[in-house]
Amino acid sequence: MKLIVNILILLLIVFGVFQALAEDSDTEEFLPIGLTEEEMGRLDEIGINFVRTTPPPWPIRNPAEWEPSVGVIIRWPLGISVDLVAELSEDMVVTTIVSSSYYQSQATSTYSSGGVNMANVDFLIASTNSIWTRDYGPWFIFDGNDRLSIVDHIYNRPRPLDDEIPWILGDDWGMDVYGMNLIATGGNHMSDGLGISMSTVLTYNENTSLSHDEVDSIIYAFLNNDFQTMDYIESGGIHHIDCWAKFLSPAKIIVKDVSPSDYSYALLNARADYLSQQMSSWGRPYDIVRVYCPYGAAYTNSLILGTKVFVPILGTSSWDDSAIAVYQDAMPGYEILGFTGSFYDDDAIHCRTMGVPDPEMLYIHHVPLTAATDTLNDYLITVTIKDYSDAGLIPDSLKIFYRTKSPSFVSTYMYPTANPDSFYGYIPAQNDNVTVNYYLQAADSSGRVETHPYIGADWAHSFTVDFNSPPSIITDDTLICETQNAFAYCPVIEDDDTTYVITYSDYPMWMSELNDSLVGTAPVDRQLDSFMVRVDDEINYDETEVFVLSYMCGDANGDGALNIFDITSLISYLYLDGEPPYPLQSGDINSDEVINIFDATGMIEYLYLGGTEPDCP
Repeated sequence: MKLIVNILILLLIVFGVFQALAEDSDTEEFLPIGLTEEEMGRLDEIGINFVRTTPPPWPIRNPAEWEPSVGVIIRWPLGISVDLVAELSEDMVVTTIVSSSYYQSQATSTYSSGGVNMANVDFLIASTNSIWTRDYGPWFIFDGNDRLSIVDHIYNRPRPLDDEIPWILGDDWGMDVYGMNLIATGGNHMSDGLGISMSTVLTYNENTSLSHDEVDSIIYAFLNNDFQTMDYIESGGIHHIDCWAKFLSPAKIIVKDVSPSDYSYALLNARADYLSQQMSSWGRPYDIVRVYCPYGAAYTNSLILGTKVFVPILGTSSWDDSAIAVYQDAMPGYEILGFTGSFYDDDAIHCRTMGVPDPEMLYIHHVPLTAATDTLNDYLITVTIKDYSDAGLIPDSLKIFYRTKSPSFVSTYMYPTANPDSFYGYIPAQNDNVTVNYYLQAADSSGRVETHPYIGADWAHSFTVDFNSPPSIITDDTLICETQNAFAYCPVIEDDDTTYVITYSDYPMWMSELNDSLVGTAPVDRQLDSFMVRVDDEINYDETEVFVLSYMCGDANGDGALNIFDITSLISYLYLDGEPPYPLQSGDINSDEVINIFDATGMIEYLYLGGTEPDCP
């Protein structure tokens, strides 16, 4: 009898286990990051349970990945190694999404035996379809009430359980959730924390019911970001930007590099070149770092969390050491850590994790100085410091640390302005050709101490004092072009620098930018247009308005038509002290560089005797 009872108990235990597995058999799938063939037939289910809301209250800020963080979101069963979970748990709360208490127990056992800091582990019981917490997880913002809140996009997969996770997290954490009516994916969105979002054109292509301007407007309304997109790199696949590029700071982007024999070699080079010419939120072009990725490597798909950078490595390649070295050189002061896993070249650590910003962070915003030309007056430093904890800033902690030739930093204080969260300070004037390194520091009464840049002294800002004369545009500011003829303009510049950036604005629709030039075909009718041209070197700039007169050859009186009045106007100018043609070229119809009676007779022949059409120089 006792044996029968034990067998029954064992059967009940086994049945319970199988029942738990059965309950989760439809939710614990290891779905690929791309669409399955079965899902391709259910695309109409994308966003089926999406909840649309009004945008968050303004002003909004979408934090960058490197800002102060308190946690990271992953899903069990894992898509990353337990070793990586253990490293994450040293400094951050690891929120693990599990579908049941059974899987929570399973994860707890694995974590405990794998060296995970269980004091920094939190579980969220919720069913999911896949491990891609980056793609379906929450996007974070600070809303107009200075509250950390969640923006939920429509996940671009027919995976309704995944799509609900931002709302479940918001409810669990007591955060407001705002439903952004846009199909998107987290791996195809990166933010610099200062108002710029970047993605591939996938976002446009998956929202075909919306114009590009409408997509941009939605991003702006929910994130307060200028939305910038780039064409695809891959001929197929998921087309996420984190497969080949990543913000390392507001002014630095790492871009994948491949062998010249790779089909994407030229495309990646073109993207890197394009990004190097774009203006960052720090008012200078992006610094582009390249990391070579052999087949199967996903070195750009890294995660920045606190002072650590987690880089996916192959574990069997000499290129791993080179990739780690690239990060160490590009991000001084950070601890660069490599981890292996079941990774692909378009899916690795970044795709399978989602960082959580500190809701009470001490946020410092400053646009770094890059150069100075003054050796007599101190250098003004302007700073925004936001104490999201409301604990209060410690005035004596608000400092600028700077150094020149000495290895040690000295400090000077920052002071409040009349505007909220606004501060200023000065770095003392230096001699010509002196390089200054500096960083900022602030502390609040919650115990938070932060620096800018985030890593502090090791990645200190730098500028050099240089007597720099501003660039000068010496091209004429009034140009002429015959109607229907080709027009091209590039400024002639005098400058003591050899590197500068040329930008154009407010130009007419018939012109377009080509490299550093404005080109186009002059309109059919006579008209006066203008545009602005600006030239920036590393310190100064010059700008001017350029006027372009489109003239008709033979239209000596400038009335926009060729007729008898042009002939009489020419005769009046030649013999009766009349007004000259404007421009003079319009009266030189035979291109002999002289306006005389032959131009007048040529007009008579053209208008009345079937002569040659006017041909001005």
